[in-house]
Amino acid sequence: MEKKKQGEELLQTLGDFTSKENWDRFFSIRGSDDSFEWYAEWAELRGPLLSHLQQQQHQPNIQILVPACGNSRLSEHLYDDAAFKAITNIDFSKVVISDMLRRNVRQRPEMRWRVMDITTMQFMDETFDAVVDKGGLDALMEPQLGPKLGIQYLSEVMRILKSGGKFICLTLAESHVLGLLFSKLRFGWKMTIEAIPQTQKPSSKPSLQTFMVVAEKEMSSTLYEITALFNNDSIDCNGVQACGINEALENENQIRRGYFNGSHILYSLEDLQLGAKGDLTKLCQGRRFQLTLGGQGGSLFSYRAILLDARQHSGSFMYHCGVFIVPKTRAREWLFSSEEGQWMVVESSKAARLIMVLLDTCHNNASMDDIQKDLSPLVEQLAPGKEDNGAQIPFMMASDGIKQRNIIHQFWEDPLLIEKRSGTCSLVVAPLALWDPNGGLDFGTEVSVIDGFSSEDDLKALQNG
Repeated sequence: MEKKKQGEELLQTLGDFTSKENWDRFFSIRGSDDSFEWYAEWAELRGPLLSHLQQQQHQPNIQILVPACGNSRLSEHLYDDAAFKAITNIDFSKVVISDMLRRNVRQRPEMRWRVMDITTMQFMDETFDAVVDKGGLDALMEPQLGPKLGIQYLSEVMRILKSGGKFICLTLAESHVLGLLFSKLRFGWKMTIEAIPQTQKPSSKPSLQTFMVVAEKEMSSTLYEITALFNNDSIDCNGVQACGINEALENENQIRRGYFNGSHILYSLEDLQLGAKGDLTKLCQGRRFQLTLGGQGGSLFSYRAILLDARQHSGSFMYHCGVFIVPKTRAREWLFSSEEGQWMVVESSKAARLIMVLLDTCHNNASMDDIQKDLSPLVEQLAPGKEDNGAQIPFMMASDGIKQRNIIHQFWEDPLLIEKRSGTCSLVVAPLALWDPNGGLDFGTEVSVIDGFSSEDDLKALQNG
C-alpha cells in the first residue's frame, strides 16, 4: 500500500512524461506485481476494442503491437480473454519490461516483451496487423515539448502497419493530440472516433473521458471524412473536453471537404509525402496541383508553387526535374498565371517535371542565391525517380528586366547570354517565342537557367545536342 501511494505521488511530480529516468523510477517503486491503468479499465474497453480486433481475425496469426505498454494488464487481457497470442509489447523502460517478462513468461509464453523507443521502432515495414495504443501518444504530446515526438511516433506506426491494418488509439482526445492525429493520418486512412463508456461516474467533479480513435490503413491515398460514433448526449465527459473534441472534428472534416471540392487547394509538403496526390516518385502525365513550400522553421521563406508533370512523356527531356522561378512583377501575366500558359512553359523547359515557384512581396529583399539555397532541399523532395536522386535540378527564372548581363559567348543568330556569378554559370535564352492567345507571339520572355551547368563546355554540349 505504501509503494502504491509513493507511486501515485511520483506520478503527480513526473513533470516530463517523455523521461525514461522518471518512468524507471516510477516502475521501480510500484514493483512487478502491481499494474497501473491509464484512463479506462478492461471492463469498459473490452467490447469496443474487441469489436475492431475481431474484424482482423480472419487473418491467421494476427500480429498485435502494444507500444508504451508500461505495466498495464491490457495485453494480458487480450491474451487470456480474446485468445490473441502473437502480441508484442514494447516500452523504453528496461525496468518495466523486465518486470512484465517475469510476470508473464510462464503463463503467457507466446507473448513478447522488448525494450524499445516507440519513436524509433526496430521492426520491418508492414509487420503488424494492429497497433493498440493506450495513452502512448498522449504521453508524448506534452504541450511544452511540441509535436516532434508525436510526429516521429505516428510516422513509425504508419510504417510498421500492414495495408488493411488498424491503429487503435485510446486517448483523452485533447485538441493538440487530435490535431496531430487527424492531420498525420489524413490521406489513405479510414478513421472513426468513439467514446468509451464510463462504468463508474465520478462523484465529485467531471473527469476526462477516454475516447478510441481507430484508423484503418488503405493502399490508396483516398481521403475520407472522420466518422464520429457518438453524439453529445451519449458522452459523459466535461463540457470543455466535449467542446474541444467537436471543434477538432469539425475543423478537420472541413479541411477534408475542402480537398473534395476545391481544385485550387494548396497542398503542404507533408500532405504530399502522405500521398495526397499519389506517388510523387513516379511521373504522371498531365498531373498539376498547387502547393506550399517552406515556412515551418526549416527554411527562410514560404513559397507558393505549382507542380506540373509534362503532358507527353516522349523521352526527349533534358531534365528529370526543373524549378522555374517567376518574379513578383510577372506573376500575374497570362503565361504564368493561367493553366494553359503554364503548360507552355513546361514544354519550353524540357523538364519531365517542372516546379513553378511564384515569388511575392515577402521575397523582395532576398537575393536569388538565398532563394535558390532555401528552395533546393525542398524541391529535392519532389523530384521523381529514386534512380535520379543524384541528378542536378536546374533553376530557371523568367527575367524581371532589371539584371545586367554580359554577352561572353554567342552561338546562335539570337544571342545566348551567359552570366558568371560566384563561379557558376547562368544561361539566358533570348528571345523565347511563346504563343499568347491575347497578343500573338510573345518575345518578351527570357528564361534563365541558374546553376544548371558547371562549365561553358556544358553549354556548348547543349548547343551541339
